[in-house]
Amino acid sequence: MRSRRSHANYDFGTLAESPWMENDVGNVVIPVDAHLLTLTISKFKIVERPVHVGRETRMQRERLQSKDEIPTQRSKASLVLSFAEVNKIFAAADIEFRLRNVTSEPVEAPKGAEALDDEGLLMLAKDYPMKDAVSLLLVRRFAGSEGGASKEELGVCAVGDTSPDTALAHEFGHLLGLDHQGDIRDLMNPGLSPPGTPLTAGEIRDARKSRLAKRFGARASQGPS
Repeated sequence: MRSRRSHANYDFGTLAESPWMENDVGNVVIPVDAHLLTLTISKFKIVERPVHVGRETRMQRERLQSKDEIPTQRSKASLVLSFAEVNKIFAAADIEFRLRNVTSEPVEAPKGAEALDDEGLLMLAKDYPMKDAVSLLLVRRFAGSEGGASKEELGVCAVGDTSPDTALAHEFGHLLGLDHQGDIRDLMNPGLSPPGTPLTAGEIRDARKSRLAKRFGARASQGPS
């Protein structure tokens, strides 16, 4: 989910119809570190228990803490399958998102909520900033019609367990600097797109000119000749 910018024309051309410019970034392989998160929610309750003081028995109050855990059901194997579908979409732009590391870890649920939302992602993102790979956060539930959200400036995105592969591709698109579009046929429309929704010719050009593509493009990694 990002700010919306409308475009008058929707050109669903293919890569073959738009040859690369001479200063293009070449093949782009973007590494991704995936974090399988268990959201923990701390709860407190007051209980009373008898305490013997000499011959007397008194009731003493105690504050007890318990934790609810809400783990993602995703796994490395399921992510590999999702990345294969996502990369079918970005192949038109000669961009590949490559799963590098998968870790499992507990985190305190932002705002004590069972579902992550845009504000919650912003609260978590500071702990998972992009260094030498994009950060992908997987949670059981993500609140919102898109099934996920992203923070381009931090190189972090998140999706819920029930979010389709196009939702993951949509959030990766935001990390590539792509904005929302109004056409239901567009991967970057604000709702969920049908499976296999392609990039437009304009989105291909914009994605390849993005900061992320320039950072991880083949020519960038090779350095000046």
